[in-house]
Parts: sequence; C-alpha cells; structure tokens
Amino acid sequence: MNTKKAKKLFKKYVNNQCSPEELELLDSFLESFQDEHSFRSEFKFDEELKEEVWTKIRVQTNQRNPKKKYDKIFFLKYAAVLIGLVGAAVIWTNLSKEESTLIIEDNPIVLKTGNNELKKIVAGGGEVLRDTEGNILASQTDNQMVYYGKPTTEQMVYNEILVPKGKTFQLVLSDGSSVHLNSDTSLKYPISFVQGEERKVFLKGEAYFEVAKDTARPFTVVSQGMDVQVLGTHFNVSCYQNEAAHAVLLEGSVAVRQQTNTDKRTDAKIIQPGQKATLSDDAISITEVKVDDYLGWRNGHMVFNNEAFKNIIQKIERRYNVVIENGYEDLDPVQFRGTFENETIEDLLNTFKESAGFDYDIINNRIVIKKPE
Repeated sequence: MNTKKAKKLFKKYVNNQCSPEELELLDSFLESFQDEHSFRSEFKFDEELKEEVWTKIRVQTNQRNPKKKYDKIFFLKYAAVLIGLVGAAVIWTNLSKEESTLIIEDNPIVLKTGNNELKKIVAGGGEVLRDTEGNILASQTDNQMVYYGKPTTEQMVYNEILVPKGKTFQLVLSDGSSVHLNSDTSLKYPISFVQGEERKVFLKGEAYFEVAKDTARPFTVVSQGMDVQVLGTHFNVSCYQNEAAHAVLLEGSVAVRQQTNTDKRTDAKIIQPGQKATLSDDAISITEVKVDDYLGWRNGHMVFNNEAFKNIIQKIERRYNVVIENGYEDLDPVQFRGTFENETIEDLLNTFKESAGFDYDIINNRIVIKKPE
C-alpha cells in the first residue's frame, strides 16, 4: 500500500467510515509491521503529521456472556495508528476546551533519614548524604541514589524513600543490590547491612530487585502479608494496599512465605523464573506468567493482560498522579488487553474512550468518567 492510499484509509478509519473490506485491508496492513520502527521505515509522512502515527487502536470484542452487555474482553490490538495523520482535533475535541486542562501536581520524592529528617529528592539533582563525621553515606545522580556503606557490626540505621504517584526512582543499596521503585511506593532499608546477618528491607507498593549474591546473608523483602527471600536474583514484588500481593521471578529462585501473627513460620513456596506467587485468601498460589507483562513499568510502559477496568484505573492513577472517578460502573468488570508505551494520559484516556464507549470530564487533576450522552 502506498503512502497516499494509506493516509486516505487511516482518515476513513478514524472517522468510522471504513467498509468491512477496508477494515480487513487495514488489518492485514497493520499485521505486516512488527513495530513502530518498521512502520516508520516503510511510510514517510509529512513533518506536520507529527510523531504519533502509532496511537489509534483497533478493537475486537468477544462476547463472553450474552446476558451481560459489558461482560466482554476488549482486545487492544494496536496501541497506535492515526492521531498524527488526522490531527488531534478529530478525536480529542474535548481536550481543546479550556476547562478540560488537566492539572497534575508535581509532588517530590522524599527521603526520611535515620534521625527522621525529611529531604526532598529533586530529579536530576545531586543530593549527598553524610554521617555525623562528614563521611559520605550516599549520593544521587539523576534519578538514582547510591549507598556506599560497608557491612557493619553496629546497630542498623534505616532510611526510607517515599516515591509519590507519577514518579519512579532507583536505589543501589550498600551491598550493591539494585532496586527500581514504582510510583506510590516506599522502601525502608538500612544504610549499611549488619555483617553476617540477614539483609532485610520493607516494601509498600511495587519494586523490581536485582539482588547482589551473598550466600552467607539471605536477602528478604518484607511486604504486605508476604515475605520474599533470596540469595541473589532478579524479581518484582507488588504489594499495594487493597490489592493482592504478588512476586514475579525473572532470574534465579526465591522462597515466598506467608506472614503470621505468631512466631511460628509457615512453609515457604519456591518459585522459578517465569512464575508468579500471589497471596490471596490467606494462601499463596503459584502460576506461570509472561514476566514482561509485570516489568514494563520500569520503562514507562503500561501492560494490561485481561485486566478489569476498575484495576486499570488504579494503575493509571498511580502512573500519572491523577484521581479518576468512575461514574460508569458497568465498565468495572470489563477486561482489556494491550500495551501503552510512554503515551500521555490524554492518549491513553482517548484510546479507552473509543474502545469502551464512555465520555469523561477533566476538573483540575480529577478525571470523571461517565456514560455517553
């Protein structure tokens, strides 16, 4: 298909004017490209058409229960095509209105030191932490804080990093372990681990760990109702409030143990690469998963794999630091599949708007979803 014909077909598609034959042609056309790079390489569009040729979706619906109008899976097959070709005004009329400007607060990352001092961590800054004698404990470069302390025989001193919604941050702990913290997450950790003792950190939210191997000192992540213990490996732990805690393993092996209110330890379950341990109903279950679905957030991606809309809303709120009120509750159980790669929140909202058929209003940092009029 040449560029002229492609543009014409794209414009008809975004305006819902394609015939069944043209939709089939568009489907075959999109299937021939593996990614955005190959698409751009084949089709050179004018500069004024901007960068967003890969942002409109094609929706396929599969009615799972004919008795329920919204009990279906929306398959987001293409996270992008068209916006740049036809101009944002065609699809995003509401966004051009002055009252629809989305206001997002820029909340700082906060570091709580051992003496309860609060320090704001500025992205791209050069914060340096020192002890009472002036020795450097840690230093910041860009979006990462690196700790330098050696194993100690003294009582541990803890720091705690609090990452707000809309941001991520990275730490390198004193043992060399790397931690990538997702938005709305806190991690409490010692500035130096005690020599010969277990390495232990305390997580609320979500983080990806690359643990430095040390057979003499196991590394334990204490999360919501579940402990994850390793010697040295790569894994992701998620333990947001009101969500089932889970751990996904990329490399190595980990032991997952349910927490109890007594001194009695529960039996550990071992998970292998490609497996997910989930704590629900006071029990840990293990399933096979696609690990990449759980690690995309590190690169700013949002991956949904048959997730209910009510759960997706929570992820969007954390990712973009907004408040979403869903006044269209019939959408709560609707499941979606798809991947969004660093899209703006406007891109993402309008993709869902077109596929699920809802309207929304923007009021400061609040997004109110409502039934279409």
